This record gives sequence, structure tokens and C-alpha cells, in this order.
Amino acid sequence: MYKVYIEETVYATNTVDNGSENKVINGVIEQTMISSNQSTSVESSQSITLSPSSVSGNNPQISTPSNSQSNTGITYKYNNKYYYNQLDNYAKAIYDAIANNIGNLKYGNYQINIDYDFSNLLSQENGEKSLDNSYNDAVNALNLDIPSIFYIDFSKMSLNIETTTNIFGTKYKLYLDAGKNINYYNSLFTSQAQVESAILQVENIKSQICNLSNGTEYEKLRKSHDWLIENMEYEASSDNRGNVYGALIEKKAVCEGYARVYKYVLDELGMNSVLITGTATNSKGVTEDHMWNYVQVGGLWYAVDITWDDPIVQGGGRVSTAIKHKYFLIGSDELFKTHKEKKVISKSEKIFNLPLLNSFKY
Repeated sequence: MYKVYIEETVYATNTVDNGSENKVINGVIEQTMISSNQSTSVESSQSITLSPSSVSGNNPQISTPSNSQSNTGITYKYNNKYYYNQLDNYAKAIYDAIANNIGNLKYGNYQINIDYDFSNLLSQENGEKSLDNSYNDAVNALNLDIPSIFYIDFSKMSLNIETTTNIFGTKYKLYLDAGKNINYYNSLFTSQAQVESAILQVENIKSQICNLSNGTEYEKLRKSHDWLIENMEYEASSDNRGNVYGALIEKKAVCEGYARVYKYVLDELGMNSVLITGTATNSKGVTEDHMWNYVQVGGLWYAVDITWDDPIVQGGGRVSTAIKHKYFLIGSDELFKTHKEKKVISKSEKIFNLPLLNSFKY
């Protein structure tokens, strides 16, 4: 279904006419031209581009420029940064730069400057590799913490490193942009207007769900869970099957879309929730990649597999209340009979801690 891995970055070198060496990563060349009126104290300058190949991975098949544009017009509320809180400081700086510019991502080619000192990291022997790991951790953590960024293809986003060396030492400037791509939209979007329209549609449906999901913590969890089950269907052929647009507008999704939209709504309702990736073994004994949610109620953590609470009924018909709540707020004793967590979300192999579930169903 879903795996948040970014493929190994391939390094090469290329010499440009101005004599400075530029590193080519994943086939992207960034040249920094040194003009004739540049200060004589500058000894060398180079630009490096790090581009992840994929963030969202495969979809599930389980069936039970520095720009002056303003950061306005887009609203998003997220309750916790569960994976963010486990990142190193370098990864946090990259994550923060993107999260603080969510409103600017709609432009598709907005240059995001990362205001953090990476000198200690990049001056090390394997500094670029360490930065590459931090970058991958940051993007994958953000992709799990903030499910609203459905219109961005992070594999089209490049982390650029500009290095300037002079008699006083070496300085590094880092920024994110679309690299050699026209933009970093996913393949379904080509313009800002399309993105803004899609965001508005998604937020309107989200608001409707939240208005109907009032009450106690338990009632918020149950009402939003039931609304999604009653208004969505499992569909693996949709191009938006793994994101909140597919879930809320097309009303079709696979487990990634189900889990993401549930977290998206719960964040707005002020509920703590975490997206979990791993594997699950269905009733036919088939084990596949899967995604589900951990949610907190009454100070304790429980699992919700909203996909499995919306099974495909052979021959049609409605799902009973007992069936659609079978995987709602269950404990570890029941969950781990069929589900297995994956605590590694990035190629860096960093192990993330996950919430400790209560043993029994709520």
C-alpha cells in the first residue's frame, strides 16, 4: 500500500565552463556562475542539489525563487508534530522551513530559504551524506505529520546548497525549490488556480465533518470515523487514492487515503493522532503494506483502522455497526494479531518511537 521511503541519492560530478565544480545529484545540475565583478575574496562557489525520488511510495491494494508572494489565503491547523519531535536539529530546520511556508507551496515554484547554520554538519567528512539523511527524514516526517499537502510531489522538490569560501572561511546557503522541474506540483495539478480550488473544496468538506463531529473526545472520534465510512468507498484505481482530495472530493481512497483524511479531520478537531505505516495480514492470509491511525482518548492511545472498518461487501449491502467499529479504538492485544508497525520511515534507517498502545479496546 504505502511506504515512505526515498530512494538512494546518486552522486556525480560535472565541470562547468567557469571552472567551478558542481555536483549532480539524481541527474540535476545546478550551476553557480561567478561574475567578473565578484569580490576577490571569494575563492570558490558551488551549488549542490539533493532531490528525493519518491515520498509517497506505492499505493495499497488491501480490500477488507526567493519570492515576495504572501503566505495568505491558505489555512491549516495541525495538533501535534509527532515525528517532527524526534528529528535532529538539521532535519527540524528543513521541516520548519516547509511547514512555515505551506501557504506559499500553492505557487508551485516558491523558493524556501532555510535559515539555519549547517556549517558544523557540512564541514564534516561525510557532511553531505548526513544532510541528505536529515533532508529525507524531514520530508518523510512532514509527510506523515501534515496530511493536507496533497498537491505537492516532494520528489520534484530540490534542496540546494550554495557554498561560498573566502579568506574568512566557508559559508553555506540552503534553500528549496523545484530544481530543473517547472514546478513541484503532483501530476494532477498544473496551476495555482487549480490548487487553490482543490484546497477550498477539501477545507469546505472538512468543516462540514467537524461541525457534525461535536461532543466528547470519544464522540469526535466516532462521529468523524462514521462519516468517512458512510461517505467513502475503497477504490484502488483513482489517481488521488492516497490523499485527502481523493477521500473527501472523489469519495474514493485506499488505506493511505483513509488514514490521512482521518488524521486531517482529527487535527482540526483538536485530537491527537498519528499516522502509522507497516504491514497487515487480511482475512485471506495476504500480507501487504498498510497505513492506519493511532489516536489518543482519555490520555491513552488506541488504534483505528478505518479502512478495515469499511470492508467491501460482496454482492452489495450495508455494513453493520459491529463490523464498522471492529477496528475502532482497539488495543495492542487485538491490533498486533494482524498488524505490524514499521518504525523506519526514511532511507536513513532512523528508528522512530511510536505511541505505546493500551492493551485493551476502549
